[in-house]
This record gives sequence, structure tokens and C-alpha cells, in this order.
Amino acid sequence: MLVATALLGTAACERAPEPRQEVPPEPSATADPAELRERAVASALASVRSRLPLAAPDWRLQPLASGRRLLVRTTDDKVEAYRTDDFKLAFEKTLDGPRGTVELAGGSVLVVGKDATLRVDPGANKPVVLPPFVFMPGTELLPERRDPGTVLIVERATRSLLKQPLSRAADAGRGESLPLDEYDGGPIAVMRDGAVLYRGSGGVRRAMPGGRPRSLTTAFVPWRLLPGRRVDQAWAVAADGSVELWQVGERLVVQAKLALAAPPFDVTASSEYFGAVTVEEGAGKARVFRLSVFTNEGERILDEALAPGPSAEGEGWAARAVRDRHVALGETEPFVAVGGAGALRVLRLPEGTVLLER
Repeated sequence: MLVATALLGTAACERAPEPRQEVPPEPSATADPAELRERAVASALASVRSRLPLAAPDWRLQPLASGRRLLVRTTDDKVEAYRTDDFKLAFEKTLDGPRGTVELAGGSVLVVGKDATLRVDPGANKPVVLPPFVFMPGTELLPERRDPGTVLIVERATRSLLKQPLSRAADAGRGESLPLDEYDGGPIAVMRDGAVLYRGSGGVRRAMPGGRPRSLTTAFVPWRLLPGRRVDQAWAVAADGSVELWQVGERLVVQAKLALAAPPFDVTASSEYFGAVTVEEGAGKARVFRLSVFTNEGERILDEALAPGPSAEGEGWAARAVRDRHVALGETEPFVAVGGAGALRVLRLPEGTVLLER
């Protein structure tokens, strides 16, 4: 028996195939050295770009704004206004160099361009054309919630606040400059009572436009500030995706906390919801943007990955990667809009059904 077993083992060894040796492929004899170099450079650039962070940008672009029964989007060369009762296009108008949009008191939307300013009123089939005003890089538009004929302009580079009247007169001129004492050039928001809330050393400051600020201490370092549902509430969002809902009074009281799944790219808030576009990136992985919407009580009602954008190639790749990643919430209707100059998608809340895709 031992002999038979040995013979079977010997036969099995003789029949076993020899292990294959993996031989690396030879370079093609016809490969162009210049082409090989270009491929290597492109691969290296793609790897580097995948590691460059796009989350938590310093400056906030404003290509989307919602008003009363109204959604406005700016593209590279025009303005689109949609009725939110049926999400049909009310009108579009050519505009050279759109700079940003913002809702005004009363429900109209203001659009600032290079050579003109447009006011889009609810139910209108065309905009009201206003004179242009100075719009420096890093400028942010804010509503003057007590006056529909005025917009607040924050020039973060100079750390100044302008109260700009929206007059149709060509000689309206530059608005009144208001103090922003102890402003550090970071996030700023207008609360629902018209007070300005902005970041300063050791916390935030609250003041009526032009008034003396109250200093409010917190260890939380906000990257964005947004108005909450009530006149004394504000959302504070950190660059790492931490979120707090504050009651703003004699001191700050944290009423709720959220944790976004990744660092934010853009955030927004309405009286009913808080919305964010986040970006998962780094470590050479493919970059993924996600849309999330929460109730004021912190319940996540929507979470979805956004469609991949343009490939990270060529000059201006970063601007192309983020240009359709902005978010806005409806104030008078329950919807969330995500997009920018190149695309727009609108979802009904809370169910998430698609209302518009363009």
C-alpha cells in the first residue's frame, strides 16, 4: 500500500503543470516617445488634482437663488427665471458676465452682471433693468430684510459692508458704507430680523446694519453662517462638516448638532430645511459630490450622490469640477435646487421626486 501511494504521488507530481512566469509586456516598437511622455504627464496631473481639496472654498459663488414662487439661475451669459408652481421657464435674458444672485425682501431676486443689474419679480415675464454697481472678487450679496429696495454688499477683501439702493436712476452711485467692527473677513449672514451675524476673533458678532456689535463667544469656528427658522436662530457650519444650530441672544445656545458625511462645498437654509453639497476627496480616490437635506430637527430626508462632472483635465479644471455643485432651497415651496451655470436639477421635498432637470 505504501508503494502504491508513493507511485500515485509521483504520477501526480509528474502531471502537475509548471507555474507560469509573468513576463512584463515589451514596449511597443511603434510607440511614439512624445505620446508616452504626454500620457505619463496626464496621469501624474490627474493624480495630483485628485488630491487637491475643493471642499470649503473661501469665497461663496451665488449662481442660484429662490424667491417667492420663483427660482433664478445664472449661466455663463444669461439669466433663467422659473415659476415654481410648475417649474416652467418664465423667461431668459442675455446678461454679460453674471456675478451673483440673491433674494430680496418681498420675494424678488436680484442678479448682478458686469454691465447691468436685473431685478426679477414674482410672476413677471421680463426683468427690471437697473444700473450696474461695483462688484469686486470675493464680494457676497446679502438681503436687507427690512427693505426690498436695498441690497447689502459684503466686500470680504476690504472687510466692508455697503448698503446699496436699487434705484433705476443712472446716477444712483455707490451705496452707504457701514462699519463691520471686528470682522475677520470670514462668513457673514443676515438673520431673519435683519441683524448681521459675522465671524470675529473668539466667536461671532451680531449687530443691526451700521450698529455696534455684540460679541458672542464660542470655540466653534464657522466656515459659513446661515439664518435659521426663527429670528433668533442661525446655522453655523465648520469646514470639516460639523454643524450647529444656535439660539443667538445674550449668549449662544446650541440647540442642535449635525454631522455631514464629508466636508461641505456649499450650504443653504430655509425656514424648514438645511441643505448641503459635500465632497468626498483625497488619497487619490475619485472625487464624489453628495446632496443632503435635513429638517430643522436634524432628520436627514435626502441623501444622494451627484452625477460625475467634467474630467479633471486642462486649464480651469477646478472651476469646471465645481460649477454645478451649488445648492438653494425654496422658501415658499418645498424644493431643493442643485446646479450652476452648466446644469440644474430640482427635487421636491421631502420625497425627492424630480421636478426639473436641465
